[in-house]
Amino acid sequence: MAEGSINLTKQDLEELLGPVLAKECRTLEDISVRYLTKPGENYGSTMLAVDVNHTPGPRTLPLVAKMLPKSLALRKICQCEVTARKEIYFYLLVRPAYERIQKENDVPEEKFLDVFPVCYGAWISSRGDAAPVDETSVILLENLKVQGFECGDRFIGLNLPHCELVVEKLARFHATAVAMKIKKPEEFKEIVVRTSVIVAEEDSGPNFTKPLENVPEYDAMKERIYTALIKSKLHFTSLSPGPSREPFATLTHLDLWTNNIMFRYGSEPCKENPVSLKLIDFQMTRYDSPARDLLVFLYTSAHLEVLSQHYDRLVRFYYDNFVDCLRIL
Repeated sequence: MAEGSINLTKQDLEELLGPVLAKECRTLEDISVRYLTKPGENYGSTMLAVDVNHTPGPRTLPLVAKMLPKSLALRKICQCEVTARKEIYFYLLVRPAYERIQKENDVPEEKFLDVFPVCYGAWISSRGDAAPVDETSVILLENLKVQGFECGDRFIGLNLPHCELVVEKLARFHATAVAMKIKKPEEFKEIVVRTSVIVAEEDSGPNFTKPLENVPEYDAMKERIYTALIKSKLHFTSLSPGPSREPFATLTHLDLWTNNIMFRYGSEPCKENPVSLKLIDFQMTRYDSPARDLLVFLYTSAHLEVLSQHYDRLVRFYYDNFVDCLRIL
């Protein structure tokens, strides 16, 4: 495929959607594929809007196909061999497991954790899951924008109702994994741990300092730059699991900020008060402290006024929902 072309065919979709279409006795007729995001909006993935027309009907199934970036350099920077596997395992293994444990414990509807997009199919590679991640790697998800979900304004920050909704769902997301660890240790090990401890090779990623070597000021600054890059790699962007404090270590999102949270509003849209949300982009999941997700969300996504006036309240709100979820499960 040429640079910029869409590497997703009707045959691919027939194979990926086969179980879903067969269950409903439907046949795929044709597809329409276009780029979902503008260049530069999502450099870690290629996002495609896919409309699947199938019969009987007529009916169109609006999907999003998430694939690797076209650039080989970006694939290396984003450690796609790791991140793509993490996200695919999350949708195929973790999401169904979270649903099962909630149903088994009769979680009431108003407290049921339903914050993950529906996954219609995924594969590591068209050559099989044992093959390396390649340009055919794909996740097919429901198109949340068609259903009225949208991201908040990252330049302004989220108001208190938005933050309360995120904190509540985040607490239940974390507590569900802890409950699995206690009640279903073998399933937890096979599903949650398997998803979260995929690690990158030590030498993965390009040499970020090489382009700076021709800059006159670089020699005087290179030690500080090198130290900053190493610190960043070890403490923020590293996908390898660190030491965890039990018993509350859990599956963390690790990239929970405004762009990875989509909100939906009521029949008369009021952007002040969302009624539901979806979490997206599970490429960096890790077994870690739940505090990491909570703090990253608050300090990257809450409006400054919310932080200054309601920080303690939101932390307490997280704690109350975490404990409530554990009691139910």
